[in-house]
Amino acid sequence: MIRTFIAATLGVAIAIGIASAKPAPPKIILLVGPPGSGKTTQAKFLSKKYGIPAFSMADLLKKEMSSGKKDNVSKAMAAAIASGEVLPDEQAAALVRQRLLRADIHKGFILDGFPSTAGQAKALDRILQDEQLPKAIVVVLDAPDDVIRKRMLSRGRADDKPENIDRRIQEFRHEASLLAGWVGQTRVVRVNAAASIGDVSAQIVAGLEDFWSKQVLDAR
Repeated sequence: MIRTFIAATLGVAIAIGIASAKPAPPKIILLVGPPGSGKTTQAKFLSKKYGIPAFSMADLLKKEMSSGKKDNVSKAMAAAIASGEVLPDEQAAALVRQRLLRADIHKGFILDGFPSTAGQAKALDRILQDEQLPKAIVVVLDAPDDVIRKRMLSRGRADDKPENIDRRIQEFRHEASLLAGWVGQTRVVRVNAAASIGDVSAQIVAGLEDFWSKQVLDAR
């Protein structure tokens, strides 16, 4: 009887040990925030903390354009930049898919600037499914419009004119709404980006860890 109890106890312990030894699922984080919200700073922080790469659509675009390629994606990019238009969904998705083929994303990644349209959201769904990656969690760095305007004006950039600032604030609001609707409100972490850099980092980590811990409990 005692031997049976000990064997059962050991079996449970071994099962728990095996379950706990399973690697954590990849961390897929999408960052969205207005200009001046600190996305680049927070992306670098999260990349270091979780050991996953961080990149933006702007980064991918610059690298692609500097490569000197003459394929259809590069031509579409050149045409979009020349005309001042947004990169077409198909080409933007191709650029992201190409980046996700690299081995360094096996533990996850942090992406800024994609998806920004409904078509891109559908494309990212397909990419994540094809690469057997989990659905993303969206981190929204929010701040009042007056704070955003003040930060953008303080940067002193030539293109930070009042009309451009208002347009980019509206673009941020649209993108945040689109992503929240795409992943669902339970997969959104909203933080007060008007706070200090350290406070914003702490808010993000708290929100992410709370979400991931709930995922673990739901999986048991």
